[in-house]
Amino acid sequence: MKCQFCDHPKTRVLDSRPGKDNNHIRRRRQCSECDGRFTTFERLEENLALVVKRDGRMEPFDRNKMLAGLRRSCTKLPIAEDHLTRIAGLIENRIQESRRRKLRSQVLGDWVAAALQEIHPAAYIRYSMVHRQIHDLQDLQKLLDEELP
Repeated sequence: MKCQFCDHPKTRVLDSRPGKDNNHIRRRRQCSECDGRFTTFERLEENLALVVKRDGRMEPFDRNKMLAGLRRSCTKLPIAEDHLTRIAGLIENRIQESRRRKLRSQVLGDWVAAALQEIHPAAYIRYSMVHRQIHDLQDLQKLLDEELP
């Protein structure tokens, strides 16, 4: 692993421990050239499932894409990044446990929406408007009547 400060190619691991969700390893490293210290995260590369899009295209599940959607839905809301990362980990675990090789994007979107509904109604509405392709006030009112208590 190259040093993030001086780009020297040799660093040593000072400490390793599992991450909070046990889906990654957190490593504390030190550069042998500049003595700079930094943290890296190691995650098992897995092909969890192929996501089948609405138009029939298939693409590999992308945790970062899901996290980006979560972040957009929670912009300017009092929701910590750790909470969003935990949601992403839970959904990844759910995909693994389902053992599905193909997963419809609507199903994945429903899982994300359900997680957001539990933490903040505005985040849920923002996400659902994109996920359910809501384009007018009548559809939004229907969503609010059906889903929110």
